[in-house]
Parts: sequence; structure tokens; C-alpha cells
Amino acid sequence: MTTEQTTPAVPAPIRRERAVEVYGNRFGRLYDDEVAFPGGSGGRYLRWQWNQQGVVVVPVGPEGLALLPMYRYPVGAVSLEFPRGGCDAGEDPAAAAARELEEEAGLVALSVRKVGVLHADTGLIGTQTHVCLAEVDPGRRTAARPEASESVARPVWAAPGTMAAWLREGRIGCAITIAAFAMATAALETPVPVPSPTSPATP
Repeated sequence: MTTEQTTPAVPAPIRRERAVEVYGNRFGRLYDDEVAFPGGSGGRYLRWQWNQQGVVVVPVGPEGLALLPMYRYPVGAVSLEFPRGGCDAGEDPAAAAARELEEEAGLVALSVRKVGVLHADTGLIGTQTHVCLAEVDPGRRTAARPEASESVARPVWAAPGTMAAWLREGRIGCAITIAAFAMATAALETPVPVPSPTSPATP
């Protein structure tokens, strides 16, 4: 017989003895810290810290959810993702979400709602990413202005059922996009009220 454990046990922390920066640029800093492990032994722990807090925006419109086909250099492939980026100094995450949506996708946010915070890789990255839900009208578009280092195509739209199918088929592999979709879905009292497209776009 199993008993549900509603309060998880708290494991011992890994203590940072000394922060050791090994690389840095305008985007962030890489550390190879000296740490003390729970058993008492010492060692090193690699840690990346972005210079800005992150933001990812889930765009919702009459046709469903908008994703961007983006070429990602580290994996050498095109990835279907929600628009995301960083918050400027002092910028509210909702404002950053609206800005990134317009810059990367050319979509204008009618409203933006903050739904939570995620950590992209708790074993490596210390910076948090804000998750926002944005209502958009596909008819109100502007020229996308991605950065020179970004390779982005026009948005594709998917109803929630199509999103689930693409996840099962492995067509969406971005961890931040998958987590943001889960958080946005959980934040809604009912599923996004959109019809299934008659001919879903193929990235």
C-alpha cells in the first residue's frame, strides 16, 4: 500500500564556497564554482548566469497558438518555439513579452497576462524566465525585427489539439516552449476556445 506524500522531503543544499568566473560576454557569465557537497566533500559546479531575466510569450489568437520556426545553431536544426528573449533593465516582464512578440513575430499584443516563472535548466542556468500569455489579432501585424544573430520564419498557428499532436510526434522539442505551454494551459480555467484549423500549417 502506497501513501501519497504531499510534503516532499528537503534535501541538503550544495554550498557555494567561491564563485569562479571563467568566461563572460554581453549576454551572461559562465562560472566554475568551488562548492561543498552534502556529504562533506568539495568540488566544482558549472553555472551559467544570463545578464537579463528571461521572458517567453504564448501568443493566443482565433487560429490557436502562434509558434516561430527558428534555426537554432547549438542543435543545428529548425525548432518550433514561442517567442522569447530577455527583459531590459527595469522592464516589466509583460512589457518585455509584448516587445519580443512584436520584434520576433511581427504580432501585436492586445493584452498580456503573467502566468508564472520557470527555470530552463535547473542543473546549469541560474536565471529565471517569466511566462506570459498574450492575446493577439493576426490581422494586426507589423514588420518583424529579429536580431542579426537570429534566423526566424513567419509564425505558424496550431490549435491546442494540434499542439498535443506535434508534441507526441516530437515536432516541438524546445523545453522552454513545452514548459510555457503547460503553464499557460494550467493558468486557464478552460482550454483555449479556438477551432481546429482545417489544414494546419506545416513548419
